[in-house]
Amino acid sequence: MNDRKLLELLLSTHSPSGYELNIQKKLIEATKDIFEEVITQQNYNVVHVLNPKSETKILFAAHIDEIGMVINKINADGTCRLEQIGGARPYMYAGQSVKVLTDTKEVPGVIGYLPNMDKGIKATDLILDLGASSVEEAKKLVRVGNPVMVDRSYTYLANDFLSAKALDDKLAVYIFLEAIKKVKGKTDLGIYLATTVGEETTGRGAHSAVAKVNPTCAISLDVTYAADINYRENLFNDVYLGKGPALTEGSLMNKVIHKDMINICEDLNIPYQIETAPSRTYTDTDSMYTHFEGVPCYLLSIPLRYMHSSIEVCNLKDVDMLIDLIAEYILRFDPKKSLNPFDN
Repeated sequence: MNDRKLLELLLSTHSPSGYELNIQKKLIEATKDIFEEVITQQNYNVVHVLNPKSETKILFAAHIDEIGMVINKINADGTCRLEQIGGARPYMYAGQSVKVLTDTKEVPGVIGYLPNMDKGIKATDLILDLGASSVEEAKKLVRVGNPVMVDRSYTYLANDFLSAKALDDKLAVYIFLEAIKKVKGKTDLGIYLATTVGEETTGRGAHSAVAKVNPTCAISLDVTYAADINYRENLFNDVYLGKGPALTEGSLMNKVIHKDMINICEDLNIPYQIETAPSRTYTDTDSMYTHFEGVPCYLLSIPLRYMHSSIEVCNLKDVDMLIDLIAEYILRFDPKKSLNPFDN
């Protein structure tokens, strides 16, 4: 059984896109005994490095940012208006307890529910209530530009299920860290873990990480919609919780890495699922693939229910299988083997 304490730390720390500095500092401190070098970038990106002297560089990317809201106006009556950060769904914020992240503290608030609210509401329809009765009182608590996050961390459910906000994509950060811990001391390869910023908004973190590292290959890990229960109409992927990692078949995917991932799953009796991505993946893969002359890229995915909500649900059996898969990929990686499909 893998240690869940690091995952719980990640899930308990707010990190809206553009405001990732706090969680990055916590993660650097929590993992200082794992890595030999830490690269920080001005955009809050962090790259954790194992075996930095190796000529072979495997870059793993998982985004540390999450969706949320931000205050864009303080009203005369002391309430605040909001706009969304990334793909936040405004109707899910109505009736929620929230925390406003200021420079010095977290300010509690609620987002008022109005009888006419439905799925068609916009972020600007939401009302943040801090208990203030005037603009002057509100400005003593918060300012325009402060992010607003749902006040929730995580809950363990039955049958190895876990519910939390921001499993997208802190779950992936955790998986990579646990896999790297398993192989430390067993490989001389350069292992670079980029905890990327801004994936939910611009993809800037992955772009700057791959430019900095110039890796041999780049593997990203993100969540994907599970279709095992009928909670929205347009789910059609044949991906289910508890049935293993999703391996991506698509135009951005390096075919050599794809075949290697399948072989490892079959050798280790790890069940796997195939997901298609014929064009963009809407993950960090898109930013890394277009770098310079091209980097061999691949996307692994974690099946997830209720994406971009405060109650996302995963199965921890899938998490443990992904840890084993990634660790074995590192151990089997042959620097002499070309990843160029023309050579294979």
